[in-house]
Amino acid sequence: MYAAFFDLDHTILSISSGRIMFRGSYDRGIIGRREVRKAFVINALYRIGLMSAGTAVGYWMKWYRGLDVDGVAPLVAEWAGELLRYVREDARKEIAFHRGQGGMTVILSASPDFICDRMKEHLGMDDVICTELEVADGRLTGSLKGEYCFGPEKLARVLRYCGERGLRMEDAYYYADSIADLPVLEAVGHPVCVTPSRALERRARRRGWRVVRW
Repeated sequence: MYAAFFDLDHTILSISSGRIMFRGSYDRGIIGRREVRKAFVINALYRIGLMSAGTAVGYWMKWYRGLDVDGVAPLVAEWAGELLRYVREDARKEIAFHRGQGGMTVILSASPDFICDRMKEHLGMDDVICTELEVADGRLTGSLKGEYCFGPEKLARVLRYCGERGLRMEDAYYYADSIADLPVLEAVGHPVCVTPSRALERRARRRGWRVVRW
């Protein structure tokens, strides 16, 4: 038994799930123009290194504070349904390959649990490791449950996941596109860079990692 971990955004999907979630939130009136303007500022601060990814996501999640979990479920289903159009066929094939080899297939993503859980079910995957949203009395609190699943936090969770199940990191695969995924890519025995960013592709070429175009 071994584990094959797959990033979601720009790896399994050809798009960012956050984009669909953000656009859907605006279309349904959950957020307005003021929040859209703030989102652009937050994104700019993150891109120039003045704000961490976790802090940026923390700001965005506050916009969902107080939403009833059951009430938002149809909207989540709508977002997930739209995302199915962006699942890459090569991702489907690779997931099926590992299932056929007896491997555990796991989504490893910074995206929120309600999106990752739906994608796991659709793709017939075994498990999910992702960002979790805090819920109290059936409503979103606007905070994260635990740490944002990004960068080094992804690695910490993967190490814990494999340790609890007796899986070897040397046998594990990780499919990802971003330089932010480097901690996990460096730790697994079989790193696979999927349509990678320029920074990640340079690193992959130097290290002899597998690079694929999906």
